[in-house]
Amino acid sequence: MSSTDDDRDGPLTGLPEGDTSFEGQSSLTGGVANTISDFYEDEEEELESESEINDANLLRSMLRESENFDPTHILMRGESGYPPSNRPSNDDDEEDEDEKQCWVCFATENDDLTAVWVHPCRCRGTTKWVHHVCIQRWVDEKQKGNTSATVECPQCGTPYSIQLPPANFFVSLLDTTDKLVQKCCPIVAGGFCVGSLYWTCVTYGAVVLMQTVGHDEGLVLMERTDPLFLLVALPLVPVGLVLGKMARWEEPVLKFLRTTVPKLPLAPYILPSFAVVPDRPILQSSMPPTTDPVSVTRTFCGALFFPVIAMNTGTLLFGGVPSQLKRTFLGGVTFVVVKGVLKIYHKQHTYIRQSQRIIMNFQEENQTYSATLTPRGSR
Repeated sequence: MSSTDDDRDGPLTGLPEGDTSFEGQSSLTGGVANTISDFYEDEEEELESESEINDANLLRSMLRESENFDPTHILMRGESGYPPSNRPSNDDDEEDEDEKQCWVCFATENDDLTAVWVHPCRCRGTTKWVHHVCIQRWVDEKQKGNTSATVECPQCGTPYSIQLPPANFFVSLLDTTDKLVQKCCPIVAGGFCVGSLYWTCVTYGAVVLMQTVGHDEGLVLMERTDPLFLLVALPLVPVGLVLGKMARWEEPVLKFLRTTVPKLPLAPYILPSFAVVPDRPILQSSMPPTTDPVSVTRTFCGALFFPVIAMNTGTLLFGGVPSQLKRTFLGGVTFVVVKGVLKIYHKQHTYIRQSQRIIMNFQEENQTYSATLTPRGSR
């Protein structure tokens, strides 16, 4: 063991060799205590200097963040660790609300000291104030010439209180008249359209009556009939034709033939197309619908042209019948039956083709050929 270790481990370090008296021990103890107290005083001075440096650095950083920072707040920290000066206060909020900034043009009151300001709704903060000129332009854009229209705030939905100067008696009378005319015009226009449609239906019913029974007979019949009855019955003619056109009698007949004909022994010879049973079960979604899609224009045009077609068909096929009414009736029935049979035939063959479709294998030649026909810009 070295001499240093011996001195450190010795009970009375620093005594002369062989001096173990009480006085020597007490003097040595007092010297050690003085040395320790001097050491701690030096440490406290160093700690105080470091604390001052840290406080100075903190002061500099806080001064950079806020110009209103108070250095005394360094020693007045709260539980959150932030100085009280950085906490929001009601005074700052009131100052922010009192600072006027237009939410339309974003200009402040310092930009134009002569501008007139207004707060027309419940909004607070940056959307509280607005230039009177800017809000006037905003109201004009929303009303679009209708001065009686209500304009609301786009943020809070408060209706703007718009006050006009008082008008004299003549101007008030003109305003009332204008509003009354504006309310009555839609009613008058609707009545005109309904009246036009009504008289059109009356005229069309009269024309159909003369086509069906003959021109001279039709005029005589209308002259002998009560005018009130004609005004009620003639407009119902086009309505009845449209409703008759919407009747789809072919659909139940087609379903009946598909379910009944294959069970008959002579079905392949009588109705071969209805005797075909699909080789594979096809999904209901892939089957062609038995009901045609409703087309308003097709239904309307077919109903209006049906009397003309019926009259011409009757004249062509049943020219020997003396009565014009009978010829028209027979021609209409013939046209409806022939058209229905053709529609049933077409739907059944479409059903057969749909049930016998196949998906082809991919062929490189077909792909190459289709690629040569496709323009470059469409890929």
